[in-house]
Amino acid sequence: MTHSLKITTSARALIVCAFAFVLASCGSESDVSSTGSNGPAVALNQGAAWNPANQAAFYTTDQGSRIMPYQWAKALKLPNGESFLSQLTSAYGYIPSPVSPSNPEGLPVGFLVANPGTNDQQLSITCAACHTRQIQVGGVKHRIDGGPAFSNLYALFQGIDLVVGNTLANAEAFEAFQAAVQVPAATLRTQLSNWYVPYQTIMSRSLPSTPWGIGRADAVGMIQNRFSGLDIGIGPLVNGHIIASNMAVAAQPVRYPFIWNSGKQDLTQWAGTSANGSSAYALTRNSSEVIGVFGIFFPQANPAVSGGIDFLAQNSIKYTNLQNIQELVNQIGPPQWPWPVDNALVFQGKALYEKNCTSCHGIKQGQPRPGNSDTWATPVQNVQTDSSYYNNFRVSTTSSGVLTGYNAPFSTNAVPASGAFSINLVTAGNVGALVQQNPAINLSIKPPPNPTGSYESKVLQGVWAAAPYLHNGSVPTLAALLTPAAARPTSFQVGPVYDIVNVGLAVEQPNGSATVRVTTDCATMAGESRCGHEFGTWLTQDEKTALIEYLKTL
Repeated sequence: MTHSLKITTSARALIVCAFAFVLASCGSESDVSSTGSNGPAVALNQGAAWNPANQAAFYTTDQGSRIMPYQWAKALKLPNGESFLSQLTSAYGYIPSPVSPSNPEGLPVGFLVANPGTNDQQLSITCAACHTRQIQVGGVKHRIDGGPAFSNLYALFQGIDLVVGNTLANAEAFEAFQAAVQVPAATLRTQLSNWYVPYQTIMSRSLPSTPWGIGRADAVGMIQNRFSGLDIGIGPLVNGHIIASNMAVAAQPVRYPFIWNSGKQDLTQWAGTSANGSSAYALTRNSSEVIGVFGIFFPQANPAVSGGIDFLAQNSIKYTNLQNIQELVNQIGPPQWPWPVDNALVFQGKALYEKNCTSCHGIKQGQPRPGNSDTWATPVQNVQTDSSYYNNFRVSTTSSGVLTGYNAPFSTNAVPASGAFSINLVTAGNVGALVQQNPAINLSIKPPPNPTGSYESKVLQGVWAAAPYLHNGSVPTLAALLTPAAARPTSFQVGPVYDIVNVGLAVEQPNGSATVRVTTDCATMAGESRCGHEFGTWLTQDEKTALIEYLKTL
């Protein structure tokens, strides 16, 4: 494969930080080396196993994502002359991180330069970009590793589209870009155009007119569009490989989950659609995430390979690194509430929690998995929250491309030429690659089918750090969640400033009205409903106060 082709193929992957999973508990404070624009953050104690070395590895281990050549990323400029890379923190909300041995370019948390020291250096991203949180209380920043980020993925996707599109369309911008990259103009324009065509195709067909908002993404929709729309076409890899008709608008955003305890539950994903609880199943969900976050993944017909399709010939996923990342994630403990609590209220709240909450959210023995008999049960049930997320599982495709007729491992049906659900194509391709990479892998366990509108009931360790609440992030605080749906806020600002009384998002955020999330009532289940989960709403105000005080300590 030529260097030019590497540039072409690396452009076709997209999306970001999807499939991650759980909820959690406690620790104390210590200094953290990372520094933002307003001074150092304070790291919450997340267990004895979580130390600076593990943190640095979590932030910078290459999982195989390939956004674009790093030389391009450094050279791209906005029309006002600002660098594209500077926008990662200033416009898109990713957390600044200082220069260090593991981060020599000083990129934000979760970004790195892949293939360092080679002629194929790539701007890359890892799961820490979407699963590291920083909150502010009284002007002090607190770092929460594994927490749902306050970043804006929609703005990042759109910003890349705009800056590359402008560079191609504007002669002056392209001239400055070419001078910085120092590749002959004709060659560079061809390379950049070949990168941009698939990118612009998926963005124009995927991004809804209403942005997802801070801390949310339709990861499932984008992963499906990326794989079924850009990866499985049988034409040339340059442009002809696209099946644009397989793409649908990704209009079902959910909030990023936090990922401590993600390896323990026996099912995962918001709808409980994936088996979990072993290293094999962790690799399955994490590799599907890489498919969605700029990984190169182009299956190719090859009769010499078992099953007739080679899933590894054009595949940048770092399977061993993904296993290492999961082992790091397994070391992240739930963050400890660092402020004082009223112990008398905590005692009262514990009794209320055990009476009203543990039947769904308590730690209970789950279904054993190969190599692990100690999992946590993950009840999946419908509590009348917004059901439109399930639309993602009903996206039908017009062509199965190279997967047509493929008998995926652990499946009983061959892939049809057309009419396959996009989610099933992703599963077939991802599992096919995993089996080719490791023929002994056991992925035979299938989650039970769930009624539409059912979601997982997670263990609530660390729930205080996960606002806004519900799978779609439609309720700003725990206090609001304990009120009837009709009384919950119809809109609220989203951002890092935290309310430690009501536990969740403060009323006023740094960017004010630019961060407002508008929610809908129970009559409109279109992704933004604040409806459902009306548990504890019957408690008295004093009981609610006590319950919230206890939830701070989980």
